[in-house]
Amino acid sequence: MGKASRLKAERAAARNATSASASQRGIPEEELSAAVIVVGELFGTEADCAAAAGLLVAIGEELGHTLRPRPVSAIIRDKKSKTLLAMGPKATEKFSPEQVADMESRWPGGRDTGHIVVTSDEHELLLDPNMRQLGSVGVDAPSILIRIRSTEPETGEWQFRHESLEILYFVDDENRALLPGYENALHESRIYAQAIAEGIRAGVDPIQIAVRMKKS
Repeated sequence: MGKASRLKAERAAARNATSASASQRGIPEEELSAAVIVVGELFGTEADCAAAAGLLVAIGEELGHTLRPRPVSAIIRDKKSKTLLAMGPKATEKFSPEQVADMESRWPGGRDTGHIVVTSDEHELLLDPNMRQLGSVGVDAPSILIRIRSTEPETGEWQFRHESLEILYFVDDENRALLPGYENALHESRIYAQAIAEGIRAGVDPIQIAVRMKKS
């Protein structure tokens, strides 16, 4: 998947999540879909979900939306690249020691610290700008925004499907390994969040906002 195709997929994923209620809820979903695309573009395939979540929450605050970080585990299946990968204890416990050992070579630094996404209680959304890190292991994943039935699902799970990619998220609030990095990023990203929020409010294309931020 080339860059143009990936960006089209990101916009489609965000648009599909928000279109069903756009006429009722309007601007908040549009702003948050733009924010997740900006953050996804800024981090690219860099595996730093804590920093990405911190920046996204800060942007949300600037836009007047309360977002919260959610530690998760995840099982990722991609039929196109024949990839099976697990992140976090609630995911790896479902695999054999041999399978987990095989996955270790694809974890950042060989360490499995899990993953962090962001949720909106008010708008019932899950936002994951940094799953694009899978690009480093040959999986084309977009910046993710999906509508969910609840931010506290009874099953403890959320699902994402796009083309050949399937992700099963497990709520894993007990895994706090990434939260210190998130808190640092939230504190340090305020000035960037303000500039990004201004661009989103002005209707600037999310990719153009990211380009400007990379140059600043």
